[in-house]
Amino acid sequence: MGWVRTACGIGLSVLVAAYAAQPATAQPAAAAAAGQTVLHLSADGSVQAAPDQLVADLIAQSTSPSAATAQRRVNTMIDDGMKAARGVAGVDARAIGYSVGPTDDKHATWVAQQTLELRGNDGPSLLDLAGKLQERGLAAASLDWQLSPALRRKAHDEATTAALKALQARAASAAATLGLHVDHAREVRLDGPMYQPRPPFPVMARAALAMPAPQATAAPEEITATVLADYVLVP
Repeated sequence: MGWVRTACGIGLSVLVAAYAAQPATAQPAAAAAAGQTVLHLSADGSVQAAPDQLVADLIAQSTSPSAATAQRRVNTMIDDGMKAARGVAGVDARAIGYSVGPTDDKHATWVAQQTLELRGNDGPSLLDLAGKLQERGLAAASLDWQLSPALRRKAHDEATTAALKALQARAASAAATLGLHVDHAREVRLDGPMYQPRPPFPVMARAALAMPAPQATAAPEEITATVLADYVLVP
């Protein structure tokens, strides 16, 4: 995993509000004291992280006049795929998205389908396995490098740190421009890491056994974080 770039952006709603002295009973609990100014700021931080996990979706599909026959064929292909995956170190496999139904109103033909998902950090080994499974009848539906959950959380923490630093710098700059000083941050709000996977790269099933195994290139992914804060400024 490599970090490529860190960037910060400031989204200012520089709503500067000066509060006049009022009776304590008339002020909200969070209201600033007399002579204080509240500065509302937001900032974005971002980092680019290299994906560390390759994910391949392979589809087992069968059509038959008998629903049971179609299901048996799909079950056999998925079982074979799971066994093959267990023989490759570092590859995790799971069967997802099972479905079976008629192809027409007369129920003359049935189609069964299930997806075999492969995940691993060793790209060449997983790609080789995916190619062999295509030779056994599974069709490659998608292939994409992604960030693992642990790496995504780490990247989001880095982006949050960048956003906080940008927020602090902007607050100090705004206070100086106004002839004031930052007293303290009254409230700080952080967002949580969000998983927004990129659209998977579609892969066509190989038409002949002589075709090479599928390929996938890991492109950096940008992870962003947003922070908001209210700063109390004083003369």
